[in-house]
Amino acid sequence: MTIRAIAIPFALVALAGVGCAGGSSTEGAGGSAASGTGGGAGASSAGTTGSSGTGGTTGAAGTSGVAGTSGAAGTSGVAGTTGSAGNTGGAAASGSAGASATGTGGAAGRGGSAGGGAGAGGTAGVAGNAGSVGSAGRGGTTGSAGRGGTGGASGAQGTGGGSGTTGTAGAGGSAAAPKLIGFATLNGGTTGGSVGGTTVTASTYAQLKSYAESSTTYVIMVMGTISNGANGGQINVKSNKSLIGVGSTALLDGVGLNISSANNIIIQNLRLTMTGVTTRTETAGVYTASDDEGLPAILVNGGDAISIQGTSKNIWIDHCELFNEDPSVQTNHDLYDGLIDIKGQTGWITISWNYLHDHHKGGLVGASDTDLYTDRKITFHHNYYDNVLLRIPMYRGAVGHFFNNYIVGATDASEIRAGTCVRVEKNYYESLHYSIYTPSDAPGSTERIDNIEVSHASRAYPANCTADIPYVYSDALTTTTTDVKTVVPRSAGVGKI
Repeated sequence: MTIRAIAIPFALVALAGVGCAGGSSTEGAGGSAASGTGGGAGASSAGTTGSSGTGGTTGAAGTSGVAGTSGAAGTSGVAGTTGSAGNTGGAAASGSAGASATGTGGAAGRGGSAGGGAGAGGTAGVAGNAGSVGSAGRGGTTGSAGRGGTGGASGAQGTGGGSGTTGTAGAGGSAAAPKLIGFATLNGGTTGGSVGGTTVTASTYAQLKSYAESSTTYVIMVMGTISNGANGGQINVKSNKSLIGVGSTALLDGVGLNISSANNIIIQNLRLTMTGVTTRTETAGVYTASDDEGLPAILVNGGDAISIQGTSKNIWIDHCELFNEDPSVQTNHDLYDGLIDIKGQTGWITISWNYLHDHHKGGLVGASDTDLYTDRKITFHHNYYDNVLLRIPMYRGAVGHFFNNYIVGATDASEIRAGTCVRVEKNYYESLHYSIYTPSDAPGSTERIDNIEVSHASRAYPANCTADIPYVYSDALTTTTTDVKTVVPRSAGVGKI
């Protein structure tokens, strides 16, 4: 069976998968009752996976030769942490191939391991070759999904392949802990509340507001759904905080996060939506926040799920899910504002592995073409935009890096404005109107590298530039752009850390 460990993501530790035990062979198909020779002792050389042995023409007629020395007596098989031992010999033994055995009796194949008449003894199930590759489960780096061992360590003793030391994912296990890449690694780095912080749990709006708005360094584990009624609410996150959702069900419903002149903040594994705000008066002039067109937007948190403004620095938003309503159903594009909006003298930000969907406007960088800032440097990577129509992103000011993002269901995606130079690298754009573009009244520029644009309307790209990207990211880059549409949806969003 597969054993899955679940860890609180505060330490952002990967879950190590444990491979499955070797499966049993199918039963012998009625061989003769001749007295077998003990079903082969399992060839015990140090091999790679210990296949399950197709077994001899063993039979149900065997007399279950308890006197045999293979089968259950072997030191591979049951004694191993993985392979099963073969059904102690004889009588129609359906013994499964002893996983990774070198040992003295290695899981005899179908012929049963014991002497007395288990068909002609079977072929000892190609006993194992000690699975140095063993079965690291599906994700293990030292073994394919063989049946012999959990990432087995060279199995020289043939005891079922050792416990293996390198399987990184195991069948059904979790991926490695998220690694911070990009601009948030610079300017002193981004650690949230992990350095010197106290870990606390918030399951109510009052608790979350108290911890997040405190001057104390905290790792705040967010549990379940948190809302603040029909009017919604705003959490003003202060410096040196980590807000981390527990499991895959932590949801801020109608509760926006506002980061204003605060530094060193991590938001991870949270679902956020503004749809929980149901008290709305959509009359011009009622709202204090407004869209670029001057039309009313929802009041709470300016309509943003996450807003970053003021002089905020070193922010990491990772493995979150942000959404509102299907734009084809909720057609007022000003009812909500951005899923993630960034403005003012902010910078050194990374936005990674998020799932953003069902919304009109993904996010802007810079509130207007005059809201420019030299160090407003942001990395967007491995984000999944599904049915988000615009602003993926709208980028103004400084240098940006947009790589390995998957965009599907958009209308106009990456709008580069106002003197910006953005490296747009190895992204996958499904069919849309405009993919990478700039306005004539406030043009920006791009360094475009190996993007796939399935189809789009004809329009000149932004002018060429060379973006100054000062960090190393080769180990995080999905180098084959065609893989982006598979890799990103599989691993973006909550419950994937």
